[in-house]
Amino acid sequence: MVKGLKKMAEINYGALGGHIAAGKPSPVYLICGDDGYLRRSSLEMLKEKFKPDVLPEFNYTEFDGAECTVDQIAAAVDTLPMMAERRMVVVKDLDAAAVSADQYRKLESFLGSAGNNDSCVLIFFNVSVRASAKSGDRQGAMRGLIKKCGTVINCKTPSPAEITDILLSEAAKSGAQISRADAAYMIERCGSDVTNLLSELAKLQSLCGGRITRAAIDANTTQSVDVKAYMLASNVISGRRGDAYRIMEELFDERTEPVAVLAIMSGAFIDLYRAKLASGERKTADDMASLFGEEYKGKEKRLSFSFRDSRRYSHALLREWCTMLCRADASLKSSRVDGRILMEKLLAEMFTAAEAAR
Repeated sequence: MVKGLKKMAEINYGALGGHIAAGKPSPVYLICGDDGYLRRSSLEMLKEKFKPDVLPEFNYTEFDGAECTVDQIAAAVDTLPMMAERRMVVVKDLDAAAVSADQYRKLESFLGSAGNNDSCVLIFFNVSVRASAKSGDRQGAMRGLIKKCGTVINCKTPSPAEITDILLSEAAKSGAQISRADAAYMIERCGSDVTNLLSELAKLQSLCGGRITRAAIDANTTQSVDVKAYMLASNVISGRRGDAYRIMEELFDERTEPVAVLAIMSGAFIDLYRAKLASGERKTADDMASLFGEEYKGKEKRLSFSFRDSRRYSHALLREWCTMLCRADASLKSSRVDGRILMEKLLAEMFTAAEAAR
């Protein structure tokens, strides 16, 4: 047993390799964050290094957090390892907000002393439940307790450069070749969801064999809904009416929910309006990225486009566009009119407003 409560930390996925290489596991981990691939990869890295090889049927236990009790978790953690240095217990999707008040008090007490146990590695792994960073809810409080006695691995959405490295690494493992520029192009085309990108990469590897080209990416990968919706907004901003309606047709043919399309479009126009206001105060894209922090991580290129495009339009037109988007959002969520009709009406109004402002 380790004397005293150990002060641990919160790390990101990039720091996990160094943490594991140090060779000393934390008594408790929480694997959380936005990116599902990085969460799964983090769990596999911890299991590869710290899961007992001796009598795994006895020294390794896995729970479904929706089915087990805190008492069962505590009993498994307190069980001494058999012919091994330590046990490992993995709890998937324990939603602290969903347990009873009595079970939650036991969880608080259990985690309060968990840092003293060096004969077991306990991992709370979020498959779908997100651990809030806020301190005012149970998930956030649980996260805070684990930071005190163990390590929180926050698998934030990686930057484009980090995702590019993942694609290059995965391609190399299977003997395929893709240039850094083409890997970056895949992200621009297919979106930043790592799981989806790896699926697209596997498809390209099977079709192309050794060398993956830009032409093969264009011919065989699917543009993400996020990318298409952003392109729709870009075409409105640029006045390309035909291209905007063509992309909208594609999105509806793919049965994309109008509310989802509108949300991404609205984000693009909010960026445009913010850029206009920032430019008026002689601020730059870097200033704006610094001000809003995580909101613009990995979106620096799009932000620079917003600053460029904002010069073409008046404050009045940008406000009018944002008002139209707000009205359309309310209509989509409250009206019985077909969403496709409402979205087509919105585009017509936005193009008309732009033409009237010229």
